[in-house]
Amino acid sequence: MGDDSSKKEKKQKKDKKEKKEKKRERGDSDGDGRAAKKSAAAAVDGADAMGKQYGDDGNKSKSKTASTTTYTGVSWDTFDSTDFPDSIKHSLTSAGFSYPSEIQKKAWPSACEGKDVIAVAKTGSGKTLAFLLPMLHRLLLRKQGKGTLMSNNSGSGIPSPDGLVLAPTRELAIQIHAEAVKFGKSEGLSSVCLYGGAPAYEQKNALKAHLNDSNNSLGLIVIATPGRLCDLMQQKAVSLQSCFMITLDEADRMLDMGFEPQLKEVFAEVPAVPSETQQIGQGRQTTLFTATWPKAVRKLASTFLAEGKSVGEDGESTQKKHSAVRVFLGGGDGADAGELSANKSVTQRFIKAQDDEKDKHMYELLTNLKEGSRVVAFANTKRRVEMLSKTFWNFGFGTCAVHGDKQQKEREAALKKFTDNECPLMFATDVAARGLDIKGVTHVVNFDMARDVESYVHRIGRTGRAGELGESITFWNPDYDIACSPALCKIARDAGQEVPEWLQKYEKGKESKQWKVADAVLK
Repeated sequence: MGDDSSKKEKKQKKDKKEKKEKKRERGDSDGDGRAAKKSAAAAVDGADAMGKQYGDDGNKSKSKTASTTTYTGVSWDTFDSTDFPDSIKHSLTSAGFSYPSEIQKKAWPSACEGKDVIAVAKTGSGKTLAFLLPMLHRLLLRKQGKGTLMSNNSGSGIPSPDGLVLAPTRELAIQIHAEAVKFGKSEGLSSVCLYGGAPAYEQKNALKAHLNDSNNSLGLIVIATPGRLCDLMQQKAVSLQSCFMITLDEADRMLDMGFEPQLKEVFAEVPAVPSETQQIGQGRQTTLFTATWPKAVRKLASTFLAEGKSVGEDGESTQKKHSAVRVFLGGGDGADAGELSANKSVTQRFIKAQDDEKDKHMYELLTNLKEGSRVVAFANTKRRVEMLSKTFWNFGFGTCAVHGDKQQKEREAALKKFTDNECPLMFATDVAARGLDIKGVTHVVNFDMARDVESYVHRIGRTGRAGELGESITFWNPDYDIACSPALCKIARDAGQEVPEWLQKYEKGKESKQWKVADAVLK
């Protein structure tokens, strides 16, 4: 009896063990299947997010690769090769430009034709004229009875622009407006800038002034921040019913700042994207310019642009006629699309300094700069920006300060002093890190470490713009900047920069969520 009972117990244990093993095997198999499904779905998403490039004749590229960052379409490599009239070419050369930037070479042909364009390019690449001049060109063609830009037939008595540029910050909106005036005023173009922090009635009057003189104007382009534009739309001060050209500039930054609800409100009021039966250029044209191409920006593009592929009942995919043309320069595509690219024209230097040593290092740095240098120094708080500006003013340097607590007129006055070289040392919070295109910035100082990788890349991008060289100096505090070290080392190495030995010691340390090495990739 005892032996039989013992054998029975052993058999039960063996059966139980076999059942567990079989269950584990099924679980592993299911896990692999789920992983495979996720991998396949990611691959499909990546392929869908890619889009095809267009050849010279407007047909799809024959390239079958799943991922590419090479633009294969038409490129206007010189001003003479563009379709712009002589007056615009003359304005470009008079402004000191010798040839188009890379983003302009590749974005202009498609944008001038009226196609949707997605452009991903590093900071300081000349994006502003890449979207402004095609708008101006299409308006000039319409005036001559040519092209495909629809007429502005709002007839509502409410000012209605022909083109709209949305920008995340008022400083960027003001700079874009200045370029629109510079290149468009002589052609008869009207442009109005709408942004918060300034009296709304003045902006309303500017819109009404165009309405009263619309017969003598080539057209109206509005440059706006999303919040102020939505406010004026609700007040019936501006209508978008006949706005057939729209540009989203710094689209990634707009999403970061939480403007997605305002963007949806804007696009609910504009004309629809062209149908498959319409010619290219008819219906709404949307161009999107961004420094990065993460998933959130891809989703934004798929929502608002005529992009992607149509899939038939047979499962075969075909390129839509109005699909957005994609131009990726250094920002990546496919799996690399979310990665940031620091400007390789900028020399990166690091100084180990605790907070009570930074003033001394800053003073030594400034006194050793060449005559004519211009410096933007970033700090993380408004209070510190003000304190530094006063401290170094007392040291005998011409300083100005820019931060969110200053009224708009004060910020504009500070920027003017800086650009006019009256105050060549500007202290700023990150409000100045994105979008501002100030020529001649020779040095950027990270007095306080940037809060994340993206902020760091865009801070140092204030120098080394438009083909010029620049230098960034970052104060690294061992008390609380250690977690930034792995990403800083990678960014510097990818740009061909020397990494100091003391910083290398922390390269293998634990990274923070805001300073992931995976987000610090250079092309």
